[in-house]
Amino acid sequence: IMDNEYSMGYYLTDGIYPDWATLVKSIKEKNGVPLTRKEAHFTKAQEAARKDIERAFGVLQARFAIVRGPARFWDKKTLENI
Repeated sequence: IMDNEYSMGYYLTDGIYPDWATLVKSIKEKNGVPLTRKEAHFTKAQEAARKDIERAFGVLQARFAIVRGPARFWDKKTLENI
């Protein structure tokens, strides 16, 4: 991005998440000021990608019940096999 290489991952989120460096929120209007064309394009692309990911997880949850619940209570060996 802008001639900078980033080695860490980022999570696409919406406005309900905290302001952390690894969370990328979509850009919203501020005080009634409309978005620039660049900001509107970014927001549209980011929300589309987030929707695709949510749909994919919905399909996985419907197909594999193991994905629906929390995994922190499973031991490592069982998770490796899954």
